[in-house]
Parts: sequence; structure tokens; C-alpha cells
Amino acid sequence: MPQKSADEMLIHSGLWSQIKRFLVFQLKLYADATRDLFLSFFAIFAFLADVIFQLKGEDSLFEGLLGIGRRTERAINLFNQYDETEQGIDSIDGIVRKVEDRLRKSEE
Repeated sequence: MPQKSADEMLIHSGLWSQIKRFLVFQLKLYADATRDLFLSFFAIFAFLADVIFQLKGEDSLFEGLLGIGRRTERAINLFNQYDETEQGIDSIDGIVRKVEDRLRKSEE
């Protein structure tokens, strides 16, 4: 019976799947934290601009910022609550899939 290489054992044991899931989650955590820092910073200025210029509804900069937050929430998909169609084109999950596909093609 031929012995399996360490790579084959890693892949077949399901360990690689767990490692990948953990690493993608860490990437999403960093993206989410970075996004939150930027949104917090810009939210102050958007709110002040809305108050000073009396912007409301569709013209509100703060409301626009909330919209950006909702879109990036789907793209980051930290807790995998959105499926592929809800995430948009440039989601983190989509980018990871593209990288995996290219790696698989380069191995062939």
C-alpha cells in the first residue's frame, strides 16, 4: 500500500478545510475592523456636515455613509450570513474563490 505524502494527508483529513476557514475568517476580521475605523472617522464629519448644511434624506452624507457600511458588510460577510448572489462581485469570499481557482489551474 503506497504511503500518502504529508500534503495528501492534510487535504484528505479535512484539516486544510479548517485551516482555510480560519484564515479567511481572520482576513475578514481585519477587513471589518479596518472598515469600522474608517466609518467611525468619516461618520463624525458626515454628521457635522449634515447638521451645518441641514442635509436630510437622500442628500444626507451620514445616510450615504450608512449605505456604504451596508454594502461593505455584504462584501466582507464576516459570519457567512449572505450567499454568493447577495455579496456582490468583489466580496472577500469571491476573491478567495478566484485565487483558489487560479492556484488549482496552475497546478495542472
